Amino acid sequence: MSGVRAARGMLAAAFVVAAGAGIPVADGLAQGKGPGGYPIRPVRLLVPNVPGGTTDMVARLIAPKLADEIGQPVVIDNRGGASGLIARDMALRAPGDGYTLLLSNQAIVIASVLQEKAGSDLTRDFNAFAWIGIAPNVLVAHPSVPAKTLSEFIPLLKAKELSFGSGGIGSATHMGMELFFHLSGTGGLHVPYKSAGPALTDTVSGHVQFLLASMPSALPYIRSGKLRAYGIGGTRRSKVAPELPTLAEAGVRGYAYETWYGMFAVSSLSRPLVGWLNTAANRVLADPAVVARLTESGIESGSETPEAAQKFFVEDVARWRRLIRDTGIRAQ
Repeated sequence: MSGVRAARGMLAAAFVVAAGAGIPVADGLAQGKGPGGYPIRPVRLLVPNVPGGTTDMVARLIAPKLADEIGQPVVIDNRGGASGLIARDMALRAPGDGYTLLLSNQAIVIASVLQEKAGSDLTRDFNAFAWIGIAPNVLVAHPSVPAKTLSEFIPLLKAKELSFGSGGIGSATHMGMELFFHLSGTGGLHVPYKSAGPALTDTVSGHVQFLLASMPSALPYIRSGKLRAYGIGGTRRSKVAPELPTLAEAGVRGYAYETWYGMFAVSSLSRPLVGWLNTAANRVLADPAVVARLTESGIESGSETPEAAQKFFVEDVARWRRLIRDTGIRAQ
């Protein structure tokens, strides 16, 4: 017992010396694997969608493996609504310490550009520290819609008003559909939902007639015959569904709209920590099981440096600014 008491005495003395020297003792006893001892507690991963959608699926695939890489739990926090702006604003209000991250698709870009205020700049506020992948969107309709091909669907849209669902006013699915209307000279009755998942469900059930959906979420319904596909929004045919033409080759010239997935941190996060998180995320994205799951869902996975991910992010914001300005597309 005397040895134990002596050890405790030495430990207590060490605490006194450390405290007197201004050393953060608690952090020193619980150091993480990253720069500055990060992380020493769970990390929150904001997802701007309700559970069940494609972005949520991607987050739930990546979060546990990222937790293994960084040595702390990665807790998903679904914050659907306002086309991603609720989650975006929560991320912006959080301290720039790496304990709040955001996983999103371009919904936050489109919604932010549509509601951009003087002096605001999404690319100034966030760093895209990881690039997850890209997936084409697919234009689908309930089988009760009489048009079997895009060449039949466009005249039908011009002749009568059909209803279409989206993930909300100004959402990625809404604006992608507005781009289609602009280029094809058509239109439709917009039925906005809180997120894309319920919109897809109601299209499958026939409550709304058509939808621009993400390939990962729509593909099972296309394969089962519960939805009819007219074409995909990518610049080339999808590897997982090569039988589907692009919307451009099927008749809507110039149409190109794909869904990307990335991970973001506030721009005040230190560069060493951004680089470390990028390395951890890229190890996850190199996992064969992750690659296989993303691929079978229609997402072409890939990894980039933080600089390359941010460059793509900046270019996409600029692209949507031009598109919204040139076409006059509005959120409602």
